[in-house]
Amino acid sequence: MEGKTHVKIVYCRPCGYLDRALDLARDILSYFENTIVELEQGSNGIFDVYLNGNLIFSRYKERRFPQNEEILKEIGKLKMTT
Repeated sequence: MEGKTHVKIVYCRPCGYLDRALDLARDILSYFENTIVELEQGSNGIFDVYLNGNLIFSRYKERRFPQNEEILKEIGKLKMTT
């Protein structure tokens, strides 16, 4: 996994957030090479996004869902520095 960017999306399966997680994953994989996207089922309304193990977006904290563009921007910033 060295040299690859790892994105983990933890989504609430009972809430029906799978489609939203898949849409974000598709955008990430379309824009960036050498990127691994992992989807993890959760519950209780969770929709968190981790970048190389660091939380970059939490639906609980922000009280909203992320825009795909803002996640892509964060990944882009990281890729420019590595």
